[in-house]
Amino acid sequence: MSHRTMDWLMLLGCVSLWAGLTLAEVGSFSGCTEYFYQGAEPRGFATANTAEICQRYNNRYHFATLYDRPNRIPRWSAYTLGNAACSGQPRKRSQWFVEPQLAHPDESPEMTTEADSTLTLDERRSSQAINEDYEDPSYDRGHLNPNTFQCNDSRMATFTLTNAAPMDPCFNRIHWYKLEKTLKTQLTMRCRSVGGTPYLVTGAVPSDREKSPIEGEDKKGDRNRPYNRVSVPSHIWTAVCCDHRDNNRKFSFAFIGENQEASSLQIIPVEQLNAELSRLYKTSAPVEVFADDFGSESQKGQEVLSAIKKALYNSFQNLLTDPYSQLVKRRKLDRATTQGMTSKNLDQNNVQLTRFLMDISSLADGHSQFEKTYEQDDLAPAVARVARASGTSDPVCPFDELNFGVTSTGWSCVKETSCACQGYKYSWCYTSDKNDWDYCCTEECTVNPESKRYECPRGDGSTTQCSPHGYSMQTISGTACQSDHPCGLYGKRYFWCYTDDKKKWDYCCSPQHYCGNHGYGYQWCYIQDPEKSWQYCTP
Repeated sequence: MSHRTMDWLMLLGCVSLWAGLTLAEVGSFSGCTEYFYQGAEPRGFATANTAEICQRYNNRYHFATLYDRPNRIPRWSAYTLGNAACSGQPRKRSQWFVEPQLAHPDESPEMTTEADSTLTLDERRSSQAINEDYEDPSYDRGHLNPNTFQCNDSRMATFTLTNAAPMDPCFNRIHWYKLEKTLKTQLTMRCRSVGGTPYLVTGAVPSDREKSPIEGEDKKGDRNRPYNRVSVPSHIWTAVCCDHRDNNRKFSFAFIGENQEASSLQIIPVEQLNAELSRLYKTSAPVEVFADDFGSESQKGQEVLSAIKKALYNSFQNLLTDPYSQLVKRRKLDRATTQGMTSKNLDQNNVQLTRFLMDISSLADGHSQFEKTYEQDDLAPAVARVARASGTSDPVCPFDELNFGVTSTGWSCVKETSCACQGYKYSWCYTSDKNDWDYCCTEECTVNPESKRYECPRGDGSTTQCSPHGYSMQTISGTACQSDHPCGLYGKRYFWCYTDDKKKWDYCCSPQHYCGNHGYGYQWCYIQDPEKSWQYCTP
């Protein structure tokens, strides 16, 4: 791969729907050409087994999807950037929709929940992904058209399984999350707000059906999943173009990343992405995401790319210094990192964006690169512990930046709120569409030596009970928690989690205890702090 192809590599270590009416039309893009640059759909992706879907909600089209029936994931979704300022928008939904018309073309185009569908389970499974395919906590249900890029009805329309693909949790929650957040800000400021129209196409490359892209081991199917039906993409990509009547304001570029925990992100011109996708999809015809590759070398495009690179690099630096509250004492790590970055033994020339990051394949490697310097300044212990922790096999990404969207007891914030004071003296956020709310931690969640319980400050001088976010993804029976619902308190006195989409739940061991004999002839652990209730368990 040339240096141009590897224009820039970025290390990254490491969604549930409204119960209203959603419609989609299968078989033609004639009703949704407004979501294609110059009205031209991406070329070179279609096969005899793909379905063209104009995603329609409340009698209006919101985006377009080319759906891969055999792999049961979208090959791409094409969309435009919605209004940046929309309030009252939920972040997650408890149900996703399926599309019966993919199984039977004569079925109604209305999307429906599986519970309300008239199709049998086998019929629902026949040509699309269904909710049970995402019960494996090893993967997230990742949007292609991001729900955060849209508002109101357009946001609701993104919560369909024809717009989702299995994504590695660390890739999705850190890698792709930071990219989408930064991209939205830049496109809003540098394209939409100055009269341009941002067109985007996000795609998923089906993995080799004989090889798991996550495990890298030969399997009968493409991933270690219950039904071995839905392809885990090997790569996720996005092509961006800003169309503007002023040619000097036009620009385009593309991103492509590997769908795995230790992933590299390439930022390349659109025409270069076309060539790369032709190779990855093994297409017989040339791939053309946009009708042309306008603005790929424009000054405006380079300015936008520079801003995105800077924001992502700052995010990477934050990964080294901030989200370790459950791994080591934050103050000690911050002090160690600050001293390390000012060390006389640190070569500042090696901490440049391209040179430093191109040599790192995981967060553990990143810390290893600093470790020699830290040893020279007697700072190794804290950093070494973090490096070891980042290499564990725990399916929870230990560097989850979404903690600001999680309450003290573990609930995810919704309705476009995040943990903040929001007019009150304490930090809080909404946790449901019914205005349920919970306190948030303003500092790390630690054990109170007197009460022996996990507690944290809430911002008003008082403390609240809390649970370390993502400390475990396994219940006392050995069952995996839902990927977006790790073990926690969730308003109870004991630790627990949901284990499927049907609200089935189970106890978890306390983060201060573990499953073992503990002097008895059976396996057990405490499920409540401080060492109160207990349950039999499976190690």
